[in-house]
Amino acid sequence: MRVPPNIEPRRRTFGVRAWLIGAVVLIVILLASLRGLAGFYTNYLWFQEVHLSATWRGLIAAKLVPTLVFTAFFFLLMLVNLIIADRLAPRTRAMGPEDEMVERYRSYVAPYSGRVRVLISAFFAFIVGSGVSGQWSEWILFRNHVEFGQKDPQFHKDIGFYVFQLPFLRFVSQWLFVSLVLVLLVVAVFHYINGGIRLQTPFQRVTPQVKAHLSVILALMAFTKTAQYFLARFELVFSNRGTVDGATYTDVKAQLPALNFLMIISVAAAVLFIVNIWRRGWVLPVIAVGLWGFISIVVGTIYPAYIQRFQVKPNEFTKEQPYIDRNINATRFAFGIDHIKSQSYSYKENLNTAIINQNKSTLENVRLWDPAQLQPNFQQNQKFRPYFAFSDLDVDRYQVGDQKLATEIAIRELNSAQLRARRGSTSTSRIPTATARSRPQETR
Repeated sequence: MRVPPNIEPRRRTFGVRAWLIGAVVLIVILLASLRGLAGFYTNYLWFQEVHLSATWRGLIAAKLVPTLVFTAFFFLLMLVNLIIADRLAPRTRAMGPEDEMVERYRSYVAPYSGRVRVLISAFFAFIVGSGVSGQWSEWILFRNHVEFGQKDPQFHKDIGFYVFQLPFLRFVSQWLFVSLVLVLLVVAVFHYINGGIRLQTPFQRVTPQVKAHLSVILALMAFTKTAQYFLARFELVFSNRGTVDGATYTDVKAQLPALNFLMIISVAAAVLFIVNIWRRGWVLPVIAVGLWGFISIVVGTIYPAYIQRFQVKPNEFTKEQPYIDRNINATRFAFGIDHIKSQSYSYKENLNTAIINQNKSTLENVRLWDPAQLQPNFQQNQKFRPYFAFSDLDVDRYQVGDQKLATEIAIRELNSAQLRARRGSTSTSRIPTATARSRPQETR
């Protein structure tokens, strides 16, 4: 087919403009990245100086590999859908009031439709994939997950799943849902430009092919939401709704059934989106989304709040007791004291000098100083000048002479407010002096 004579100069002008715009964008990106590149090179020099170059390379790989994978996945997802959108464009369509502007736009872009698809896909892929690097720690934990050898009492899954795998899986499900929403919006715009969607027409506003394409994307979004509900079930172990952290009465008896029910609703909505491919109009999807939203508010929010307010609060101890026991057992396991057994001690009033000398080390480490009273004492007797202060006090066992003794120690610091009053300075610093009280001093 012969190209009209007025198309070739227009194409050449468009190509020159595209190269100029690309060059300007590249220069702007480089200028905006100078500070980041400087920080990147500084980190490299620091890790190299402390002989941890392998750690630096591992950190870069943990940030770069997921970013490249997610970016490439989104690029292909967007590009494939845009190609499908162009393939589904109607060959002929009655001209309407919207078509003049669209036809003028298509006359400029149509010769470069392939490049436009690639550029749009790359642009959004860069935006969506750039935030993945911030999940590098979750990715490292997911990739190197191990088992704790202890299962949670609610879902009977190893604790390692919640520590290593669940955070990254939650991010993937959220990222995929946001990606599908963005793909849906961009594809809808492409269908509008291609004539598959018309808002101001007395005839069919959406062609059957376009409706099928959008319905498939909506179904994928519904299935992704099902995965989010499934993972949200396990996130109940992090709940702080009750008297203790973890899945308590309302989470188990109300929130968990609500999430299970929402999983069924989301699957049903996905099925309705697929069935909508062979039906006229959008009645089924609208009903599905409306019912889904109503049920998620009632079942997922109002019902658990009702259970917490009117069933748990009036009889909280009885309702929460099994879950408090779970929390205590989990805490004992986490601190490694789950094997400690308690036993009764029969007190006898036969204390004598021999017994005292036999337990001298234990008695000398019995703390007599009250930290709440000792810190004001330090502040009053040891500051020497108004600009000295003791902001913190630590209690631990320190090596004093040839033995470890229970000691309360505080660092004398400079009070910045007093320094400003005296010298007009706003800086704060520490001085290498400390005041301490240990057990032998208390017995004097």
